[in-house]
Amino acid sequence: MAADYKHILVGVDGSRQARRALDKAIAVAVRNQAELIIVTIMSGGDYVGLGSDTQVGFGYVDQQVMDESRQELEATVDKYRQRAQKAGVEQVVTAVFYGHAKVDLARTLPKEYQADLIMLGATGVNVVERMLMGSTASYVVANAICDVLIVRTDLHNQAQSLKKLTD
Repeated sequence: MAADYKHILVGVDGSRQARRALDKAIAVAVRNQAELIIVTIMSGGDYVGLGSDTQVGFGYVDQQVMDESRQELEATVDKYRQRAQKAGVEQVVTAVFYGHAKVDLARTLPKEYQADLIMLGATGVNVVERMLMGSTASYVVANAICDVLIVRTDLHNQAQSLKKLTD
C-alpha cells in the first residue's frame, strides 16, 4: 500500500546532499499534489566568536553576523521555493528557524506543520563531525513523529561516489 503524503517537510542546509533531498521532495510533492515545507535551522553554536565586534567572551554571538546569515538563508530557501513552484508544486512554505536542527526536524516542525513525511539528505556534515556528534539524519530517523525518507541518490536514483559526497 503506497502512502499518500500531503505535507512534506524537507530540511536544507546548503549542502549537496540537502539539494538532492530537495529535488526528490519536489518530485514527491508534485506526484502527491502535496504541500512542500522547506526549512533550514540556524544554530547559535555555529556563530559563536564570529564577527568584527570588539566584544568577546564565552558564548558571544555577533547579532550582525546572525542577521546577515539569516538573510542569506532566507534568500536560499526562497530560491528553493521558486524552484519547487516552477516544477509544479502549488503549495510551498519556506522558513528559517533558530534552534536545534535534530530536535526541530524530528519533532517540533513536523508537529507545527502537520508533516506526514520528512525528507533529508543522508548527511550534511563531514566525517569527523558525524563521528563526534552523530548525524542529524540519524537522530531524525530514530526520533521523528512521522515517516522519514533519507535521500542518498539523485533524481535518477544514481548513487554518488564517495569522493563527490565529501567535496
